[in-house]
Amino acid sequence: MNNETPLQYQRLSNHICLTEEDKLIAYNIRYQAYTSVGYIEQNDQELFRDFFDEKPNNITFLLKENGQPVATIRASILHRPLDWVDIPCKAGFEPEFAELEKEYGTIIEMGRLAVIPEKRGIEALAPLALFSCAYFALEKLGKTALVCAAGKKHKRFYERLGMTSQCGFAPRPNAAIDLTLMAKTCCLDTFIEKNHLDEVTVRRLIPTLDEEVLNQLLPMSQQQIA
Repeated sequence: MNNETPLQYQRLSNHICLTEEDKLIAYNIRYQAYTSVGYIEQNDQELFRDFFDEKPNNITFLLKENGQPVATIRASILHRPLDWVDIPCKAGFEPEFAELEKEYGTIIEMGRLAVIPEKRGIEALAPLALFSCAYFALEKLGKTALVCAAGKKHKRFYERLGMTSQCGFAPRPNAAIDLTLMAKTCCLDTFIEKNHLDEVTVRRLIPTLDEEVLNQLLPMSQQQIA
């Protein structure tokens, strides 16, 4: 265990975006991060959002440093009992998803990771802190796989998280670079151990999914997840 971990992360906290205001903050963080590296073009709204942001199976999180938003990530959840059947990276990886769905009742894609440009000093901390959000509903969703589409540049980072490549690199829909699908079983103990994290710190970083939060996230017809 890294004894410095609690000190490194104690100023950070994760929050589920439940209000439109919080979501706009997250979309602006994406915009700042992606325009700064030329990933997207500038626009008058200074926001970056997509089709999936409006879907109920996509949940956006904010990472705050001493109470100030500095980074964001989105969990896209495939869970057929709730009729959640589509997530962004599924396009182009249909055979791999067909195999994963034989083993897992739920598949979570962690995407739209973004850090405010002037806060890139926390880039070593922010991804791991934000990936703690993947475990916010684990006990309610059953056996879960964590997935993401990765380019060659970021493959090593996802391997650090315990993920393995499910296929070769190849062109995929709506992607400018060749991608592979990375996946692993979503297990909190393995996440903590593999990344030499402090368990108390990680559990503090996982947003609480209590009844009040659940009611805001899900339509009443979908409350069977509780």
